[in-house]
Amino acid sequence: MNRNPTLKYSMLLLLVTVFWGSGFIMVRIALDSGFSPGLISTLRMAMGSLIMLPIFFKSIRRTTKDELRHGIVAGLILFFGFLLQTVGMQYTIISNSAFLTTTNVIMVPFLSWLIIKKRPGTKTFFSIALGFVGVSILTRAFETDIRFNTGDLLCLLSAVCFAAQIAYTEFAVKKADANSFTFVEIASTAVFSVIYLLVFENDFMSRILLPAEGLLACLYLGGTCTFFAFWAQSVAQKHMVSSKAALILSMEAVFASLFSVFLGYEHFMSTLAVGGGIIIASIVLLEAGRKPFFKPSVLSESSADPARGRESEIL
Repeated sequence: MNRNPTLKYSMLLLLVTVFWGSGFIMVRIALDSGFSPGLISTLRMAMGSLIMLPIFFKSIRRTTKDELRHGIVAGLILFFGFLLQTVGMQYTIISNSAFLTTTNVIMVPFLSWLIIKKRPGTKTFFSIALGFVGVSILTRAFETDIRFNTGDLLCLLSAVCFAAQIAYTEFAVKKADANSFTFVEIASTAVFSVIYLLVFENDFMSRILLPAEGLLACLYLGGTCTFFAFWAQSVAQKHMVSSKAALILSMEAVFASLFSVFLGYEHFMSTLAVGGGIIIASIVLLEAGRKPFFKPSVLSESSADPARGRESEIL
């Protein structure tokens, strides 16, 4: 008998972080190729929607009004998150962007508390704090000169958006079909991106003829980091609280650093091993067993997750 039924969904989210970690590199490649933030967002979200439509057409055609409403709200939040992050990366260094973006891990429990009206347990707060220490070491935050210039501020605002998206997804997918919700979320993000592109980047046609590696990077972002990643996130968050999801998703910083080392963008440093190890330890602490850390009455993830035990159409 499986004593921890959420383990496979934790592993699914961990796979998401692998793709999102590689996606950080792909965004850098697209920007370096001359692609604008609005064009990158439009291409990746449009591609993700087009891939998802035929695969989940039966679910999508049965989309309810609630799924449509929640998907549009999540899509709007996601649009601002990606836009702020991508624009911010143009005005700050990568280490600043990585650290500030991953500060969403400490925001999620409080936003979830506000939305779901259920206080996370002490064990959750302790694990989140430990994970944040790991992220800080990994991204060398103590050595980073964060002065909150334009780029730093935009990346911090993007972290707020990503935290809100994770917390809102927990609220939205509990009684929704994950396939329909995710399609609406991605498609609406694509629509918002197109509007931004037409209004603020109306010279985008000239950018389509830019180097092929930029286009290939956007296609990769659309297929793996958008279609698969957000579908997997929606499925997994039907079976776990958002604070746990946020902690697992913070592994994105670990894989982003690993990909940077493997591809020659940066040298291997001890902070990668130490910070990554602490993040993994914080996840193991939160994942291991069901016993609360201090107060038995405080942490009750199973009661906060009425959809636990229900499977998606694919898993």
